[in-house]
Amino acid sequence: MIVKTMLQKLMIFIDTAKIKQVCYGCLLIVYSLVMSVSAQNVVQDTSVAETFAEKISAAQLQAKLQYQVKFKARDDNDFLLTADYRFLPNKASAKHMPGVIVLHDCHSERTKYKTLSTSIAQQGLHTLSLDFRGYGNSVGQGYSELTVKKNASDMMSYQTEVAVLMSYWSADLLAAYHFLRNKVDNSQGISIVASGCAGAYAVALAEEIHINSMVLLTPDMSYADKERYKNLVDIPSYFISSAQHAISYSTAQELFTWSGDKNSKLQVYKSDKLNYQILKANKYLVNDIALWLKFTLR
Repeated sequence: MIVKTMLQKLMIFIDTAKIKQVCYGCLLIVYSLVMSVSAQNVVQDTSVAETFAEKISAAQLQAKLQYQVKFKARDDNDFLLTADYRFLPNKASAKHMPGVIVLHDCHSERTKYKTLSTSIAQQGLHTLSLDFRGYGNSVGQGYSELTVKKNASDMMSYQTEVAVLMSYWSADLLAAYHFLRNKVDNSQGISIVASGCAGAYAVALAEEIHINSMVLLTPDMSYADKERYKNLVDIPSYFISSAQHAISYSTAQELFTWSGDKNSKLQVYKSDKLNYQILKANKYLVNDIALWLKFTLR
């Protein structure tokens, strides 16, 4: 704009001096040079904008991936477990906040519990949402529930192969505990949220290692698993169940009755929803779980 204004003033002067024809050609040359430089600047600016946009896109992609972590299930084996580790620095201070492990049920994987694990992390808690071996992204050669389902000739063979996969889950959970333990100060506690059949593995870990509290979401446990829980009556436990699902409802009531901690809690919903479906059906439940965990981890 400044160059254009100067050229207009020069044109008035040229007319006054009566040398319009002589200088007009010179002005055209100068003007074309100026426009050429301006055009180059526009191209460069566009290129810079495109580069900036690409960087923003890459940053956004990195932000989406930054939570995913992988770690060895055992030191003597190269198999890697996958989990989402969520920690919001603006909500907590370095290691000086407790941690929570979130476990999926036997028929899904960790992404089904993303809303829950995010809500827990928003309370300032270090949160690790695990894919058990054979499920989600914790898969490898010989360790895949989908492959087992595809190759199974009948229900019996499928259940046998899945049982083999699940025989590793106690070790997987222990590895997840040690991963999170390294993220959390030793003065801080760790709790577990277990959905469906994962409750049995939470109880098994609690027998070996002190767990501050546990949430059992529509628990699916054998008689032996329930008897083992009864040795842990001093652990605060939050039981969540559906009234129209008899097995889960009965298990939750029985274990709640046995629990001796004053902070234990039983929540029953009028539905037949199980596992993550009960979270989806009750929008305030995830926040209630997160707040209860924070309270018991004080």
